[in-house]
Amino acid sequence: MYWDKICNNISNPKMFFNILKKFSIVTDTDQKLNILQLNNRFITHPQLQADMFVDYFASKNAYHEPLPLDFLYDKNNLLNKPFHILELHSAIKNSKNTTPGVDHVTAIFFKNLDHGQRDVILRYFQKLFDNAIFPDSWKHAIILPITKPCKDKTQISSYRPIALTSVFSKTFERILANRISYYLTKERKLDPQHYGFVPFKDRRSATYLVHKAIMNAKLQKIFFVGISLDIKRAYDSVYVDGLIYKCLQIGIAGNIVNWIHKFLASRSFQIKWRGYFSPKKLVPQGLAQGSVLSPILYTIYMHDIFETLESEVECLVYADDNFIFCSQIP
Repeated sequence: MYWDKICNNISNPKMFFNILKKFSIVTDTDQKLNILQLNNRFITHPQLQADMFVDYFASKNAYHEPLPLDFLYDKNNLLNKPFHILELHSAIKNSKNTTPGVDHVTAIFFKNLDHGQRDVILRYFQKLFDNAIFPDSWKHAIILPITKPCKDKTQISSYRPIALTSVFSKTFERILANRISYYLTKERKLDPQHYGFVPFKDRRSATYLVHKAIMNAKLQKIFFVGISLDIKRAYDSVYVDGLIYKCLQIGIAGNIVNWIHKFLASRSFQIKWRGYFSPKKLVPQGLAQGSVLSPILYTIYMHDIFETLESEVECLVYADDNFIFCSQIP
């Protein structure tokens, strides 16, 4: 499909041969993928390299003390009502044809289900939701280390983890994510300056507000001071019980938050590298990489950042990017 798309978009022979040339080039840096350096030692065997990656990524997770939580307090019917078939249709329709996780179930599988089969899936989802349970495969991710741009491929710190998770799980999560997003918007639980992963709050709107503030400061001939903050390892640093506590504070309670809490607890992952798999490792904390729920949950986790700012200071938040700024007379 990818190759067909390229061929269909080629409008002249010159473009075609430029693409072929790029495919045929093999550079010395491509060969470095077979070598990793650790403590002045060069590791070449792919199994040892996979084990190195799993230890490296696992070391970035910290343990946090659990909090006493009451999941059923102020139960919200909007978030915990029985699933409707239209919610499942929407979740399947918006599923992307990504690489499946350990259960090997693809998005195409769901899109080819007839109405009767979808009813069976819906009843299964309802059972999982009511009892706060899920298959083990939903809590396991296969991690593919991908080189960061312009980084030394022999250094293990030059790789970022790309997670392959269950499409079955993503379909279920998308139903919950849509409910949470609708609830946050309807009940106005987020600050107006919070952008990303909620309706009508895209990156362009946030950029426009920053540009407007800069131009206003210029017209009034006053100083504009801004600080851009990019939170390192944002998902890995999330304190799960703290996140759940914040959910309860804004009215996300009952079965939905109980299910999310159990879904995030004690997840596991393993590395796939050059055809080899590492041993499994537990992830004690943080949001799940590759999860459909993680973006909206991280939005909730950061929703109270505005309470820490002075009245004359403004802040725009988009995912893990924060821009804090103010204008003042010189």
